[in-house]
Amino acid sequence: MGPSGAGKSSLLNAISGFRRDGVKGSIKIKGDNACYITQDDHHQTLLTVEELMNLSCDLKLKERRHKKNEMITEILVNLNLNHRRNVTADKLSGGERKRLSIALELVDNPNIFFLDEPTSGLDEVTAAQCIRLLSAMAKEGRTIVCTIHQPSATIYNYFDKIYVLARGHCVYQGSPRATIPFLQMAQLDCPRHYSPSDYIIELVDAEDGHLVPVLSELTENGKLTYVARQNLQVELETQQAITTMFLEQQQQQQHNSKRPFLPTLFAGSAASTDGTLMSGASALLEQMKAFSRRLYNERRDISGLQQFVVLIRIMLLRIMRARLALTIQLFHHLLCGLFFGLIFFQLGNQGARMFDHLKFCIGAVLMIVYTQVMVPILSYPAEVKIVKKETFNRWYTLMPYYMALTVSRLPLQILLNVTFMIMSYWMSGLPDQIWRFGIFVAVGLMISLVAEGMGLAIGATFSITNGSVVGPMIIAPLMGLAVYGFDFAPQITGGMNLLMKFSYVRVGVVAMVLAVFGFQREDLDCDDIYCHFSDPRVLLKFLDVEKVSILHQFGILAMLMFFFRILMYISLRKRCYT
Repeated sequence: MGPSGAGKSSLLNAISGFRRDGVKGSIKIKGDNACYITQDDHHQTLLTVEELMNLSCDLKLKERRHKKNEMITEILVNLNLNHRRNVTADKLSGGERKRLSIALELVDNPNIFFLDEPTSGLDEVTAAQCIRLLSAMAKEGRTIVCTIHQPSATIYNYFDKIYVLARGHCVYQGSPRATIPFLQMAQLDCPRHYSPSDYIIELVDAEDGHLVPVLSELTENGKLTYVARQNLQVELETQQAITTMFLEQQQQQQHNSKRPFLPTLFAGSAASTDGTLMSGASALLEQMKAFSRRLYNERRDISGLQQFVVLIRIMLLRIMRARLALTIQLFHHLLCGLFFGLIFFQLGNQGARMFDHLKFCIGAVLMIVYTQVMVPILSYPAEVKIVKKETFNRWYTLMPYYMALTVSRLPLQILLNVTFMIMSYWMSGLPDQIWRFGIFVAVGLMISLVAEGMGLAIGATFSITNGSVVGPMIIAPLMGLAVYGFDFAPQITGGMNLLMKFSYVRVGVVAMVLAVFGFQREDLDCDDIYCHFSDPRVLLKFLDVEKVSILHQFGILAMLMFFFRILMYISLRKRCYT
């Protein structure tokens, strides 16, 4: 707990392992696993609550379908989300999204929850409900660690222990009930009408901050834990009783049952309850164990192939449901194909229009490049946040996700680019040869794959704002190299030729020219007295590409495609694992 900028999220990110870069030290955890729920509830878009729960189960558990359905219903009912199971996550309220985040992680029953600002953006009633849920989960045996800015008096008293940060220092650690006695030790009396949480935050958030070192010294910067005097003896007795009970239970039974998923009302216990602390704790433990056995499920490692199958199914489903985006992209490619066809209508066999042919090849390549680069730059950074959270919480590993992402985007990419290229090729009057059209389409798809890889690499590395600057900044010189020197191609130096090989836009234009005018194409029509470029071989020689192999161009494009895809994977791995 602490004011803004105190270091709460930084500390939580460090101790949870969510951030590793610049963090030193080691933390030893006895237990099964932990999960991290971020302040912003990022969920897979266009999926309903039930589909998200099924996704979590499919990626985390190897259980039969009916068992998964029973478990999903159990969790959603207890979290009051069952009536919203057919609603997409983006249509849930703030409190419902937070409960959904918890429900998705409860599938494999982690023993440690890290939550960053779970009450952020919630009203007082919803925030109190959220904290009550976390408190009940903690009472079942889980460890719940969360950050909070300035809780109300009601919420403040739900916590078992408070760790107050100010300017990177611990100014208090202990029970909420011991806050006022602790402040009195520093000669600070909390007014009656003040909440202790409000008062201590107000003290340490003063402009001069002179009380921060004083309070930090009283706690030895977090090494001392304060408890209320009137509750000290009870807490010691409880701790001793729990320790004794745990040791006895270990001797009786070697295996440990997992904790129950959610708080439940334990009624009708057969255990003895004579009113003593030991018997009461034993009765509660027996009932919790019985509930645990009923909902017990064993987590097993899911193979990479299974992860791939689950992820590609979900990705294809999301693509199909994004109807507005699909409609816009299809309209965009249809419109561009129509414009290209009208601009170069029936000019593809005119020997006197050499520069128009060159413009057609350059324009088609630029349209494909710019479209395929900018879409991932604008859309993928939001996806990276979801991937980081889900890989950290062990939903899946990065390689199956990366392969599923690559494969799932292919069908739509092929459909859109083929739509554009069919219209532009046949309307422009290029040769009515299926094999030549196939080469034309293959060149366009190869350029598209390289451009998309570049866009994904930028989107995985930068935010939307920075990527929108970096993308055009990189594309501009590549486009410059693409159109450089076509009117004096034989005079271009060897060094410049080598540099142009790094521009996949230039390589794509050359490949497109070869697809349209190569392979022993017949002479073009000539309506003038003399057409210098009516013979396609003259055009190829003028552009200094008559000896260039289209397979060589495909090889360069393939290398650049792998380069950008590998760069994207490295950037994604760095974002997710550091």
